[in-house]
Amino acid sequence: MTMIDPYIAVALQTTVRHCATRSETGRNLEHIGNMIDLVCHICALELPVRLVALGEGCIQGFADEILHLSSAEYTASMAAEIPGPESDQLAAKARQHGIFLIAQLKEKLPQYPDRFFNTVFIIDPAGQIIYKHRKNAVLFVEHSTTPHDVYDQWIKENGDSLDAFFPVARTEIGNIGGSVGVEGAFPESYRGFALNGAEIMYRASLPEPWVSRGIWDVQNRARAADNTAYLLAPNCGALIMPGNPPTTIGGALGGRSMIVGYKGEVLAQSSVVDDCYVASEINIEALRHYRENARFQNWLPYLRTEIYRRLYEQPVWPKNLPAMDDATAGKVLDATISGLIARGSFSKRGS
Repeated sequence: MTMIDPYIAVALQTTVRHCATRSETGRNLEHIGNMIDLVCHICALELPVRLVALGEGCIQGFADEILHLSSAEYTASMAAEIPGPESDQLAAKARQHGIFLIAQLKEKLPQYPDRFFNTVFIIDPAGQIIYKHRKNAVLFVEHSTTPHDVYDQWIKENGDSLDAFFPVARTEIGNIGGSVGVEGAFPESYRGFALNGAEIMYRASLPEPWVSRGIWDVQNRARAADNTAYLLAPNCGALIMPGNPPTTIGGALGGRSMIVGYKGEVLAQSSVVDDCYVASEINIEALRHYRENARFQNWLPYLRTEIYRRLYEQPVWPKNLPAMDDATAGKVLDATISGLIARGSFSKRGS
């Protein structure tokens, strides 16, 4: 068995230039590439840099939400293919520096016309895409499709296993899986990655005002501690909105990128809300030793799975939904809240 030597992982926090067209992503990718060059030089002075993680939206921005584009409009104008021109630029950087690279793009798939998915992907040091995860939970103002929205077709094509919804890449630097944005608010999602073998979990990003309220820190540390896993949490820095001149909103995307250890401790965090990075040593052999031996703060072996099954017997958010605008998705949300009141999960005011 080959031992995995300790190495450096980097959470890269970049300024996001809002992109109204797909061709504009080149400016963000050039900026990201320059920052990767820098961190791979500086951080390798300590230990080899083997893993770099990017924030959500750092390539395409958030045009679908900010401009209220329909699913069909965004799919036609902005959604990427993976592999495609955007991931090819990142693959060149992965090959140049011999690193694994975690990134995110909103992706279109030919079998789902007029829909796009929010996709996490990993590129290996040879420049090959070795992993994809499509975000499972979105807010009502997000127009990306989830596997749950096309559930019947999804399981027909991908099966109904953990791999279909919580895939994990088994690599020479450890087992990696994760998601972005609001999915980090769901403990079940990250438990899914952990039960499927994840040792390094990825979570990006969260905007203001939920960063300054401490929610970003609480969720990230909890997801790591819950699952005895490292967690890389790159957020984004400033947001540049189009205009003449463009408007730069320094605090919009929250910052405070962090790396959390497998005991839930913060290994590195920045207070900068701008271009920056945080880096930390990752020791997979130490994590594996801890999982095999720790009697406390090692929760997966203690799971009593049978008693939790009834929590999810009744559906809450409906599956197999069409692509929706904000107003229609808001009506579904209202209906699900009414359903939770009817079954006694929520109590109505004045009751």
